[in-house]
Amino acid sequence: MKIPFPSSREAEIAYNSLRVDISHEPRKKQTSKELVLSGSDLQVNFTATEARYLRVAVTSFFDSLNLVVRTMDEFGPPIRRAPATADG
Repeated sequence: MKIPFPSSREAEIAYNSLRVDISHEPRKKQTSKELVLSGSDLQVNFTATEARYLRVAVTSFFDSLNLVVRTMDEFGPPIRRAPATADG
């Protein structure tokens, strides 16, 4: 699925927040998630061994996405990063 954002910076913030995925049971990998950042769009692909695992993964992802979007809304538009300089 493709999730559009108002800017590439907001998409990047969401990508960096959502790509962290700590598995509590690494031996039992019933689902996987792939995130791809493309400009101001975030592409998300899920795979699962069973429909119920897919439902749980997608629901959890949307809960996290909702939190990220609400947080960005609460704190205002993201500030552009200044380019790195030789002075550090």
